[in-house]
Amino acid sequence: MKMRMKLFLTFFAFGVVIFLLSNQTITEFAVGSGSTGRQLAVSFVAVCAIAGFSYLLAITFCRRLEVLAGQSQNAITHRTSSYVETAGSRDEIYEIAQSVNKLKTQLTEGEDIRNRLVADVAHELRTPIAILRGHLETILSGGIELDRDHLLPLLDETKRMSRLIQDMQDLNLAEAGKLSLDRSWTPFGSNLEEIVSILEIEAEAKSITLHLEGEGDRELYGDTLRIKQVFINLLGNAVRYTPEGGQVDVRYTYLDGQMVVTVSDNGPGIAPESLPYIFKRFYRVEGSRNRASGGTGLGLAIAKQFVEVHGGTIYVESEPGVGTVFTVSLPVYPPNP
Repeated sequence: MKMRMKLFLTFFAFGVVIFLLSNQTITEFAVGSGSTGRQLAVSFVAVCAIAGFSYLLAITFCRRLEVLAGQSQNAITHRTSSYVETAGSRDEIYEIAQSVNKLKTQLTEGEDIRNRLVADVAHELRTPIAILRGHLETILSGGIELDRDHLLPLLDETKRMSRLIQDMQDLNLAEAGKLSLDRSWTPFGSNLEEIVSILEIEAEAKSITLHLEGEGDRELYGDTLRIKQVFINLLGNAVRYTPEGGQVDVRYTYLDGQMVVTVSDNGPGIAPESLPYIFKRFYRVEGSRNRASGGTGLGLAIAKQFVEVHGGTIYVESEPGVGTVFTVSLPVYPPNP
């Protein structure tokens, strides 16, 4: 209503000024050259017409804005699933409505993500806490003796909870753009060889062939620990979910200022409908497989964020029953170090 009144007064004042300047009879009347009742009547009718036309223009201009404001307030205040109507000409008001709808979508998605995050964290912590509680209650009741063999599982669960909390903290910092990086020049090929040697024991236990192939040992400017974590997560998943007797191949090459690495396996593969969500935190392709294997469900999400904070990219290709290929591209020297 305030905007409507302001527009009305603006249009009215503008109309009166134009009328006075363009009407010679009224001008003469104003300077005292003559005065009649007819002149007053004409002036009164003209002012009324200008007032009515100005109010009509004000209503026309403000109606869509008032509707937009009401719908926006209702959508945000009551958290409804409805959106602001965008019917009409594609003018500035249409663009505002589109922006409001986009903001509504982002707010809804943000709230959904926050709710899922709380539920996921609670779900992840429930199992280790239940294990700790069960063991401690059994020890207190005298059901088992307090010895090393019974304390080790409790230590493992506390380590898992600590790792989950640390992973969550690193992931949140990376997503907020506040993750600190200790950059230095480091031999990329040697780092991959070190990671492969660490995972060879796990691969040999499953008779999996773990093969590394690359061109030289070119250096890369980045955070060594973060980059190692990326490939530990990728290779660890590949070895963990490749069946016995399978094969995991790691290849790296230098191409146009980028270090391109592929991690491929001949495991069960990933269903097409799961690929868009594979880098989401706590997302699991097969039920609780990460929990059963000791993972936190954050490995791929962390890998993606760590790659992106280095200015790189990561994507996945997979075919069920054939295998999965992860491709990572990292700039040798990032444009904004």
